Amino acid sequence: MSAANPYFQNIERAPYHFGSLLRQLPSHFSVDHVMSSEEREMATAAIKHAFNANYMLMSGIEAIGHLLFSAANNSEFPPSASVLEHLGGLIKHIAVEAQFLQEEQANLQSDLDTDERRSATSPMRRKGGAKTAAAESGGAA
Repeated sequence: MSAANPYFQNIERAPYHFGSLLRQLPSHFSVDHVMSSEEREMATAAIKHAFNANYMLMSGIEAIGHLLFSAANNSEFPPSASVLEHLGGLIKHIAVEAQFLQEEQANLQSDLDTDERRSATSPMRRKGGAKTAAAESGGAA
């Protein structure tokens, strides 16, 4: 993996890019599949986007909680019931999204870790597969 991952861009839109990368990656890696360099970069970028999105969600939830706690000590609190209802719905929805991000981040990390072990024991250590092996031996692909 290079330091300049072309799939890790626009970190301010982490949730969108996370989902986009998930759609581009295979939904399941077979037991004997060794990821290509491109798949590893995509998975690594998705993991970073999931982490960043989850961090922002959790920070936002904490800030909303702090704001509500402070408002509770204000004489003009509480606001209308609909405002509280909408805030509650938002927080519930954000928590569900955060849970999904955490699970997908863990799943992708597991896939990368498994792939690392597979590639280390593979007779073709390079990610290019048979084409790379043929090129290394001087044969045509």
